[in-house]
Amino acid sequence: PIVIIGAGSIGRAVANYTGFAHRGFRVKGVFDNDSARVGENVGEHAVQHIDQLAGFVRAHGVRVAMISVPAQYAQPVADLLIEAGIVAILNYAPVNLTVPPSVRVENIDPVLHLQHMTYYLD
Repeated sequence: PIVIIGAGSIGRAVANYTGFAHRGFRVKGVFDNDSARVGENVGEHAVQHIDQLAGFVRAHGVRVAMISVPAQYAQPVADLLIEAGIVAILNYAPVNLTVPPSVRVENIDPVLHLQHMTYYLD
């Protein structure tokens, strides 16, 4: 089970991606702090307020999360996730997170990957 934090464009795209299930990943919940987004449907989930995150993570045994929030919110969100028991984070925010050694973080930065690819073009 995984949770997605951030119900903006990237969070919605990730939540609607159908390739997770056949590889054993299930999106269990989508969270945001924007009250205008809370209650909206994203994929098969109603967006929940970030205040409900810790209880949800514990109740559903979630250990993996995806962060898709603006850079300035990524570290506070990561801190909340770690407090709730998350041990693996896929980070779409363009910022390096500070986490304990027991927490694994993978960063997804499309600009960095594009720069890497174009470096090798003629």
